[in-house]
Amino acid sequence: MPFPNGTGITPKVLGGWQLSGITTFQTGTPFSVVNQAFYGDNAGVGPWYGTASFADLIGDPKSPPPVKFVDNIPGPLLFNPGAYAAPRGLTFGNSGRNSLRNPRRTNFDMAVLKHFPFSETMELEFRAEAFNIFNHTQWAGITNGLNCYGGPSNSAGDAKCITASNFLHPSSAHRPRVLQFGLKFIF
Repeated sequence: MPFPNGTGITPKVLGGWQLSGITTFQTGTPFSVVNQAFYGDNAGVGPWYGTASFADLIGDPKSPPPVKFVDNIPGPLLFNPGAYAAPRGLTFGNSGRNSLRNPRRTNFDMAVLKHFPFSETMELEFRAEAFNIFNHTQWAGITNGLNCYGGPSNSAGDAKCITASNFLHPSSAHRPRVLQFGLKFIF
């Protein structure tokens, strides 16, 4: 970082600082909405467990969800769970593979450092580093297993199950802002 050269303590303390950083922009990874009801194998081709089929798509999953936050479930509801219904019997479901994407990720890491020389062979390095400096919430991994359904042909109890489950909520978040300082003697 530029600072006028000169003699005295002020140019030595305020001059010679270095700034570095890493910026990351990532699109969200695709994921599938799978049928995980008690007997998730609606197509009748598996051993009665697991995710052998997808859910049926009956609406727009990107339309606003009925509620944004649900009590006792961390993170917002990122897609509309009412857009999915149980797959029809003996079908694999029509929502398809990788039909939705996880949220994108934007991250800024920065470091400021300065070398204080003592002699030709010895110096002290001071560093201040900040990871996720702007403290953006970066959601990771969305719960994609549908085990209760909220489509129009389902009962009101099942629709309530959709808004009370963690379906289409993020399962975690990347780390929040982390600050660290370092002092290194180089000889």
